[in-house]
Amino acid sequence: MILAAAARFRTEFDGVQTWHCFSTGAHYDPDNVAFGALIGVDEHLVAAGAGFGWHPHRGVAIVSWVVAGRLRHEDDAGQVRFVEPGRVFVQQTGSGIRHVETNASPTRPLRLIQLTFLADRAAEPAITTTEPSVDLGPARFDVWRAGATTPDSRWHLFVTAGSWQCGPESLGPGDSVRGSGRIAVDGTGELLVCELA
Repeated sequence: MILAAAARFRTEFDGVQTWHCFSTGAHYDPDNVAFGALIGVDEHLVAAGAGFGWHPHRGVAIVSWVVAGRLRHEDDAGQVRFVEPGRVFVQQTGSGIRHVETNASPTRPLRLIQLTFLADRAAEPAITTTEPSVDLGPARFDVWRAGATTPDSRWHLFVTAGSWQCGPESLGPGDSVRGSGRIAVDGTGELLVCELA
């Protein structure tokens, strides 16, 4: 299934514009609620100084990939972290966290992709910043900058930059595709790859 960038649901509030690849909030689509453990792929464009106020999460893993700018995270455990391009920010929310996420810059916009996966609701919350290849248990997250072959499982691809060819399909920024089995992927730029159990 291919979802073109222009076909995504769009939400806007208080300096934040978000494009959603899955059913969310007021944008309910019963045929697009989840793909395996993956339940959200959201592209956020956050104005200088804007962001998401305090809110809770439980039983999900949230993977944040900053495309441009600097993300500020603060949670109810007193942790304050800053995330820049090139690092993956992983929040295993487990039994529950509350956090606030904002654009750390007073002058420049922030663009980031956040992927949300179903995870253990009883686990102890854990937060890490790591290299762009992460094993989440029910899924694996990678960043490709050159062609490769999809894993022999279910997978979801999201283009953040460049031009990509997934089998017969051409993809550009904001486009996503999900499927299963091995397919050759060619291109350059940046491609977020989720391998799903």
